[in-house]
Amino acid sequence: MMDWDHVRYFLQVVRSGSVSRAARRMGVNQTTVSRRIAALEENLGTHLFERSGKQWLITGIGERLIDAAEKMDDDANAFERQVLADSQELSGLLRVTVADVCTQHLIMPVIQAFVSRYPDIDLELIATRDELNLAAREADIALRTTDEPPPNLIGKRVARLGYAVYASEKIVRQLQAAPDDGSVPCITWVGDGHTRPAWIEKNFPNTRRVYRTTELGLMLRMAETGLGMAQMPCVFCDHVPSLRRIPAQYVEPGWGLWVLSHVDLRTTARVRIFRDFLVRELENNRAQIEGGV
Repeated sequence: MMDWDHVRYFLQVVRSGSVSRAARRMGVNQTTVSRRIAALEENLGTHLFERSGKQWLITGIGERLIDAAEKMDDDANAFERQVLADSQELSGLLRVTVADVCTQHLIMPVIQAFVSRYPDIDLELIATRDELNLAAREADIALRTTDEPPPNLIGKRVARLGYAVYASEKIVRQLQAAPDDGSVPCITWVGDGHTRPAWIEKNFPNTRRVYRTTELGLMLRMAETGLGMAQMPCVFCDHVPSLRRIPAQYVEPGWGLWVLSHVDLRTTARVRIFRDFLVRELENNRAQIEGGV
């Protein structure tokens, strides 16, 4: 008899595009993913992937099974959500996915206050840039930066992220002495391509050098060490003593910050309690999130 759990691993490899990413999404190691896929293939009597070193390429039969596997996944998740919908227990596991921009000074005090008040709820905090699938129960609640939440999620926008330009004290002094100095590099995202973002053109049009990175944490470290200046979320940088805003009063509004959960879990007690608690606490910190000075 086929084990449904093995199908979940198959789907996650398909969705993630690699065994390593699937393992991270499922909170297991790569060996576990490989073993589950191998067990499914043995049960079915066919190969679902061709292995070529670290690369896994889906086979023809694997491609044909995706739709059926997706339907099984949707049905299983809907079944589980309906079971949870009427749960009034303030205990058990609660998975919360958080945009990595919010994991430092913003979210941790909220988590600490919540677990003190509701010690029987086991929080699992997932800090990631990926948008986890709440319909598939990859998480129960999401704190997400977006301007258009999916229609199957309910929630509230608690603030709009404020962005400012940050640099080390040394660079700030350098720019104060020579505001049009084009020798100070700017730091931006790899995804910006070879064009200059609007914040550079608007505020530092004479900049002659631009560095790029894929990680917000690395961008912050680059700015801290004096490699250049970067536009980053205020809530992520205002508490870093080695960084200063340029100029001090400049703030640009960015993405909305939403607290979201699946519509089927709107009456589940532990989901509702945490969602309302998080909304209330974040709204109390709206000025900080939006970059008020």
